[in-house]
Amino acid sequence: MSVDSYLELFTSLFGWTFYGILWDVLVSTGIVFLPFLGILIDNWREPAQGGEVGHASGLSLRRMEIELFISLLVVVLAGQPAALTPLNAGTLSYSPPPTLLDPAPATATVAAPQSTYGTTGFIGTAATVNVPVWWYGVIALSSGLNHAIVEGLPTVADMRTFEQQARLATIADPRLKQEVSDFFSQCYIPARSKYQAERPDTAAINSSLATYGADDPDWVGSHVYRDAAGYYDTLRPSNQVTGWAYNAARDTEYDAATPPAWGKPYCKQWWEDAAIGVRQKLINEADATSAGFSGLVVAIAPALASEQQNDAVAKTVLNNAPPSWSNNELIANNASGSGLVNAAGSIVKGGLAAGGMITASALFSVTMTAVLQSLPMVQAIMLLGIYSLLPLVVVLSRYSIAMMVVGGMAIFTIKFWSVLWYLAMWVDQNLILSMYPDVNVFLQIFANPGEHDAKRMLLNMITTSLYLGLPLLWSGMMAWAGVKVGRSLDNSANPFMKPANDTGQKGGALGKIAASKGTKR
Repeated sequence: MSVDSYLELFTSLFGWTFYGILWDVLVSTGIVFLPFLGILIDNWREPAQGGEVGHASGLSLRRMEIELFISLLVVVLAGQPAALTPLNAGTLSYSPPPTLLDPAPATATVAAPQSTYGTTGFIGTAATVNVPVWWYGVIALSSGLNHAIVEGLPTVADMRTFEQQARLATIADPRLKQEVSDFFSQCYIPARSKYQAERPDTAAINSSLATYGADDPDWVGSHVYRDAAGYYDTLRPSNQVTGWAYNAARDTEYDAATPPAWGKPYCKQWWEDAAIGVRQKLINEADATSAGFSGLVVAIAPALASEQQNDAVAKTVLNNAPPSWSNNELIANNASGSGLVNAAGSIVKGGLAAGGMITASALFSVTMTAVLQSLPMVQAIMLLGIYSLLPLVVVLSRYSIAMMVVGGMAIFTIKFWSVLWYLAMWVDQNLILSMYPDVNVFLQIFANPGEHDAKRMLLNMITTSLYLGLPLLWSGMMAWAGVKVGRSLDNSANPFMKPANDTGQKGGALGKIAASKGTKR
């Protein structure tokens, strides 16, 4: 049997274990027999109140037989745990939906839970738990229906995974952070200063701008500076760069007889080298801090050239860990100058930025992520509570068939939330694709704070309302339907009960007439 989350593997077993314990307590204390006593008393009291009439007792007995038969049927189907329908830990499994990061996820079982559930928490589940036939059928039908519907729905790209992983991609290695800052100050700042001063209008630069966008010169890996002559191809750092071998043809400022420990590569080499270049190190760092982030970018944007995919990874890391320059006047994200006035201005600007759309969008995104992660856990815990408390519901309902149907609908309703969440995910992915039709823009903007925050906050609000609103709407509809079904089932028994009730009432009337005549005589 399949379940809908990692936690449900264990809450299902524990829930039905608690069910068995509570049922045994009710049996040993005799509470399970009280509803039968109530049926006997009611069917004796009601006709007796109507007085003595010839066949009233016969109809009362028939109604008693019907109610006892229904109660015994409910006990057998929905009360007593049955060895015929055991819930076996060896047959329970959870198959997570595929994602871009993990297109073929491993199936989780109790023996191999793929999580900390069952290893450090929720330990000691029973290998086999007997479940009443009715509830076992409801669970099996609900799980099978859920998986059949999800399999039939269109697959999703899970763009939210990209956003979450992009937030994790950063520079954790302090040596790489220093190297990026050195490249920023010794390559990017001189190249950008020259570009801003000259404003060249050449075919090579116009081609780069047309291919990579008008904002290409605004980041350290700009193709304008890499491909146009006079920028990264001629600029070199002022100091030796660790890891770059000395080259006599290039490092002419040193004496070849006493070469230095390291050389000074051209900025183009320093950035582009496939082994020790800054960009490759940033890509490796992204994969180290955000589990395979570069592969996720390729999966999301397979149509883009590998150059643009690599640039997207590097940009994401740099956005999360911006480089700084040694001069305070030009440091990235820093004050415009020193002094009390400039410091106060920086505080005001930072406060405005943090207090506006950026903060609202970031907080909403964090909240939404937490909510989405917690929903399957809430579902599993709620099912555990329902399974555990069902014995009391069965007994207190006096073994009602309506209770069986309403309880089954409650379990089905909660388990169906998984389908609604998948549907919400599909809608969310299509909204993202609609709002960011250019995949290159999506890679650069969607996961980067401060860009198009109103649009991102709108997406987050819609997604949260879908994930929470659809289950609420569905649960309300099923509650209304459950009440209707319960009333219908109760009314269906009326034809069997009504003759005895009518006879009792008529018998009471006849008794009163006979008594009044006797008094007159």
